[in-house]
Amino acid sequence: MRTKNQATIPDWLKWFTLGLVIFASVAVIIVSVRLTPASNQVGQIDSEVLARQLEFILRMNSAFLGFLGIIGALLVWFFKNNLEDAKVVASTMVREELDRHIQAKIQEEFRFWELSLRTERVIGQTLVDYYLPNGSQEPPEFFLVRNRGFRQVSFCSRLREVRRSETASDVVIFDAQNWENDQGERVVKLTEKGWLVDESEKQVKQQIDELRKILPNYAVLVVYVRGIVGYLNDPKFESVYVLPANNQVTLLGHAANGAFVASADRNPSRSQY
Repeated sequence: MRTKNQATIPDWLKWFTLGLVIFASVAVIIVSVRLTPASNQVGQIDSEVLARQLEFILRMNSAFLGFLGIIGALLVWFFKNNLEDAKVVASTMVREELDRHIQAKIQEEFRFWELSLRTERVIGQTLVDYYLPNGSQEPPEFFLVRNRGFRQVSFCSRLREVRRSETASDVVIFDAQNWENDQGERVVKLTEKGWLVDESEKQVKQQIDELRKILPNYAVLVVYVRGIVGYLNDPKFESVYVLPANNQVTLLGHAANGAFVASADRNPSRSQY
């Protein structure tokens, strides 16, 4: 026989209170076992994303089982005369709430994964020529570019070695920073303010003009030099893909960005990046 206090508790209040407790508990569980933010190391994206998702689901399952035990006592108090139905209702509510959060997290990870794969696909299809006039061996910057994952990075020490016509490269790097003359002296010399001296500016300008003559319009030319090339401020370069890189970081970044520009210019109907 029910006591007076139990008899006066309305059914709607029981359901409302139970629902509020379950919602709050699920929210705590979701926050406590949230996925670790996606890694930026795209080269390991497949294994890392799948591992994080598996770990997340296992931790979520453990939390769910523990949560059922915690609310067991609440169910007995709320539904003393119909405990089996109460378990079904509570389990359904909790599973629906957890499924909603799990699906949202997995969809977020999948979108990042898809974008990363699309990015690497463009990089993996890009041809790069690394041009160092009179270069006897590859400089360290060449290996940085080669290790980025481009389809092919070719070292060129002569202008005639730079690919052209139908087999032209998508990105050409003109290394003026490591350029040396026949006496082993650096060709590029700078003023106190960082501008190229007149003779260096003249020689760099000549190389840029020669490269632009043989490259197709979609190709991106990156001029690598730790100084300011005044010639690149010429208005004519506003309509062509020529840009400077003054350190190793910007060199690698411009080479990768140039891959997307070349891809978009060659295939405007298929490029959606």
